[in-house]
Amino acid sequence: MKLEDAWKKFLKKIIETGEEHEKDDGDVLVESLINHCFIDSPLKQFGGQNITSKMFISMIRKGVFNINGYPIKDLALAEYVESLDDPYMIDGGDFVYTYPQRLCCYHTIDRFDEEIDANQLEIMEYRLLEHAGSNRAVATLYNCGLDATEQHIPCLQVVQATIRNNKLILHIFFRSNDAYSAFPSNILFISYVGIKLVEALKEEYPTLEFYGINYNSSSLHIYEGDMEAAKKVIK
Repeated sequence: MKLEDAWKKFLKKIIETGEEHEKDDGDVLVESLINHCFIDSPLKQFGGQNITSKMFISMIRKGVFNINGYPIKDLALAEYVESLDDPYMIDGGDFVYTYPQRLCCYHTIDRFDEEIDANQLEIMEYRLLEHAGSNRAVATLYNCGLDATEQHIPCLQVVQATIRNNKLILHIFFRSNDAYSAFPSNILFISYVGIKLVEALKEEYPTLEFYGINYNSSSLHIYEGDMEAAKKVIK
């Protein structure tokens, strides 16, 4: 399924079957639980594997991946996706994390009881280079030591990469996902992770391609203030 089709499918599902819910921070939203779909690599419609990560960012910047009705476009969208390359940039405010920071410099304790900032993407690469059939190429973004008492914790919880038949698939789980304002940006960001992984593995697996994203979320929702805009999209 194309990204735009998946977005509209989920908006329609929430609008037609979702239930109103008040979060613990007081925000009101319309929510759908138990959500899944397979989203094709966004490179597929452009011939796929000849597009590098740099070309992908350039295409986003030029509006190639803009979606009608989605509020984040062009440069803003490219900056969000490209933030993967600057994991030490923490966007202040109430948030104590960014996805790049949790993926590429995850603060933890190693087996020698030493504090480290682990690059989980490099660990995923190592696992897949060690064996293409590995099920251990996993990154987790929730950090109990940091997040247990925080109001804002990562919505994206898990990213797993698998290779089968020279196709790399990313399997992801969101505990909470803003369907209207965040879903397309999130998917393009995760696609960038997939493209970068393939580039890192190309020497060992020259015919490897980024195939797509196995998307799963529990609470997929539209905030009350975005409901009218979301309804216009599916019309």
